[in-house]
Amino acid sequence: MLLWSISGAYMVLTDIDDIHGDHLVAEPVLPIDHAQVWLTFASVKADYPDAMHIRLKQTAQGPVYFFKDAGTAKAIHATTGEPLTPPNEADIRARAQLVYTSNDPIAKVSLYEEQAPAEMSPRLLPLYRVDFDAPLSPSLYFSANTGELVGKRYDGWRLFDFLWMLHIMDYAERENIHNNLLRIVSLLSLLLALTGAVLAWRNLRPAPESNKPEATA
Repeated sequence: MLLWSISGAYMVLTDIDDIHGDHLVAEPVLPIDHAQVWLTFASVKADYPDAMHIRLKQTAQGPVYFFKDAGTAKAIHATTGEPLTPPNEADIRARAQLVYTSNDPIAKVSLYEEQAPAEMSPRLLPLYRVDFDAPLSPSLYFSANTGELVGKRYDGWRLFDFLWMLHIMDYAERENIHNNLLRIVSLLSLLLALTGAVLAWRNLRPAPESNKPEATA
């Protein structure tokens, strides 16, 4: 219960934007060149019936549609409808240096195709991970299919994730907030708070007149 309380207090007192690592990146927002957009959202949906989360973004290759198709990240040119060529390591390095807000050098680039790191969802595979040689070990994750930035991690996030695990008491997946262990500890903590309030009230209320000591001359 003590760990549950400490972890909850930490999550309430920290700035969630800092935990998300928003300070690590600044993606340039390019205006869309609509003269090059020949495909509509409807035509993308017609060609890819299972497409979800369709987005149109301007890139160095021109306007591009990004979407999920049957759980797989895809990107196609908004002019031709042709799929983008998947990025290689050099492309990912250039992309990481473009969006990263500091001048720290890249320490390592890793490709994950079958098993994702514990700090990332396997639904995002395949992934490139770019580690920077900097305090708090920042890492950026990019889709190996589209080159999009899909995750930001550093030691502040990793500490938060560890405390989140302690707080929700799901020590395997760190996702289930409806498990029985959490229910039991929540009820015990409520009982502890209520009994503490009762004891405090009993100790703070005035003593009965009959129990007061008699004055002596």
